[in-house]
Amino acid sequence: MGWVHDVPEDNLYDHEGYTVAVMADGSEPEPLRFPVKGREGITTKNSGWWLYNGTEGRPLAVAVRGACECGWRSVDTFPLDFDDEESTEGWEDGTGPFAAWESAHIASLLGTVMPTELREALATVAAQMREHARLRPLVALAAIGQLEKLIGDLAPTAGAGARKDGKTWDAIGRALGTTRQAAFQRFKRFLDPELVSSPQD
Repeated sequence: MGWVHDVPEDNLYDHEGYTVAVMADGSEPEPLRFPVKGREGITTKNSGWWLYNGTEGRPLAVAVRGACECGWRSVDTFPLDFDDEESTEGWEDGTGPFAAWESAHIASLLGTVMPTELREALATVAAQMREHARLRPLVALAAIGQLEKLIGDLAPTAGAGARKDGKTWDAIGRALGTTRQAAFQRFKRFLDPELVSSPQD
């Protein structure tokens, strides 16, 4: 079984994610055939990435990528470790192929994927903030103050805009990484009364 975005109202159950093997030329290998026990001459196909380890005449994968039942594939590839399924797939710690499926594919379907420029800018700011917090804490605090003001100015506009676009409180909460109730409490005072309704919407 692969990864499922298990939020019923999003209705994304046709988008089960999984990890696929990547060959040296960037292609995905053909599925391998294995005999079905007790059924002479019958074989079954399997394309689990861990099977492409170069043993018993099998092709040798050099990397993995995120994939989806709908046909989506991640642009990025990731290192593989045949002895460590969890770190290769990234499901446990939100990295690798799983993170690509979730942050690029599922986020795109939900309308929450950030443009590359914004994602890279945030990563740069985060790296600099960590460095300054360690070496120059007053500089970090000054930057934190400016970021908090920016967030305070922009969050109500974004929250009201999402609600005006018909987004549910659940979708707004997930975009913020919080609950629908928390999103409702945060933004309800900035909305026209007809857009507020209840946090169940």
